[in-house]
Amino acid sequence: MDPYISVYSTILPARKKIPVQLPVREVHFVNQSSIINDGLFAEISSWIDRRLTIYDITKIPYKFNLLLRGSRDGFTSKIFHRLCDNLPGTVVVIKVNNTNEILGGYNPLIWTKQGKYLSTTNSFIFSLKTPNLPNSILSRIIEANWAIGCYPSYGPIFGGSFYMAMIIKDGIMSISTRVVKNGLDLINIIF
Repeated sequence: MDPYISVYSTILPARKKIPVQLPVREVHFVNQSSIINDGLFAEISSWIDRRLTIYDITKIPYKFNLLLRGSRDGFTSKIFHRLCDNLPGTVVVIKVNNTNEILGGYNPLIWTKQGKYLSTTNSFIFSLKTPNLPNSILSRIIEANWAIGCYPSYGPIFGGSFYMAMIIKDGIMSISTRVVKNGLDLINIIF
């Protein structure tokens, strides 16, 4: 074949119209939590995506895998880091003993034992709606440089000024929190 001869071919039109919008991603959500229900998972998913409306529980776009259950795995920083380090996109949910209070936080980064704070604007802490709290409270990061604390002798640490830290020593967990309730740092989700 002569390398200087042009090659022509006929291109036929598509037989099907290409969809303008991609189909919705289907994730089969299975709730493994003994603390929160599907509606609260939908609320947390909406916060992760910064949506103003809450996802329908049949359309939660994330698959949540239970990494650590304190009653099953134990409450030590060593266990936390063994089961949760190097995994991005983790949600921590805690039910405070002898109350209905449910606290938590979201870390889009990975947990490590580096002994320093990590920077992100996408993490947040929350107090979830319960019979004693009619609306959930969401506190987003203000100072990105103090968003996530990664220390080997601590559990998850969210934030500097507005924070949630789990201090786990000798199997006893203490939680230090400051969830802010003013207009700049609060988003009330009303069902």
